[in-house]
Formats: sequence, C-alpha cells, structure tokens
Amino acid sequence: MLDFGPKIHEGPIRRRNTPRQSSFSAHGTGRRPEAVLIANLSSHSGPINNIVVAPDHAFFVTCSDDKTVKIWDTARLERNVTSKPRQTYAQHHARVTGLCMLEGVHCFASAGDDGSLHVVRVHVSLSGSLPKYGKLQVVREHRVDQAGEYITCLSHYNTGD
Repeated sequence: MLDFGPKIHEGPIRRRNTPRQSSFSAHGTGRRPEAVLIANLSSHSGPINNIVVAPDHAFFVTCSDDKTVKIWDTARLERNVTSKPRQTYAQHHARVTGLCMLEGVHCFASAGDDGSLHVVRVHVSLSGSLPKYGKLQVVREHRVDQAGEYITCLSHYNTGD
C-alpha cells in the first residue's frame, strides 16, 4: 500500500484569497443558475471520455481518445494562472476510455480500449501558495488476457484493508 502514497484529506481544500462567487443570480421573479466559464481545456487532441476529481479536490484528471491522460491543477485554474495541464501521462497505446480515482490517495486508474489498465500516482506538494507537481509514477500495470476484450468501467472503493 505504500506505493500509492500517503492518505490524504478528503473533501475540498480551503484556499486563502480565493474569491467566492454566488452560483445564483436574482434576475426577474425567479432565481436562475448563472454559469461562468473558468477555463477552456483544449489540450486534448481527441474527445474527452472521462473526468475524475482527486479526493481533496487539488486536481482533476481527464482521459481521451488521443491516448493520453492529463492532470489539471484546480488552484491555477481558479486563479486564472493557466489553463494548461500540469502533467500528461502518455503511456497508453490505445484510446483511454476508462478512468477513476483511488479513494484517499493521489492515484488514478486508467483503462485503454486495448485491454490495458494503468494505476498512476500523482506526486503533488500542497505546502506553498500553489501546488508543486513531481513526476508521475506508474504503480501497477495490467492487461486483459483475452484478445478483443477490454475494460468498460472503473470504480474504486476503499475497504480499509
């Protein structure tokens, strides 16, 4: 279990000096939801197939038909510092169709339509005003044995064992 990294706090991180905006506006007689574009994530060259959020909301992860998985820093997006990904994982050799976060750690599992499954640790330090990202670390790799078979759905539940 040490390969997956230390346990992390689950739930949103409290950030200082982050402007809080109301998601509702009182126009007319009723309240209507108001949407504000925060970022345009245009780094993928193919369709995005899944988005998952880290347990502590420090980052989120996207996977795509372009055979990559990208890690996006929520703090930099909130502060409008950049709309580019912090990391790109490009070790899949096929479309990446499945994605999930492992509970309680900074690891994600990604599945390609060639039957590959990769578990990757995201090294992130949250000590400064903006997080610092280290290299991505492959923790586990697996491939479905039968030709033509692949993983269609991923989920992770921490049983505490």
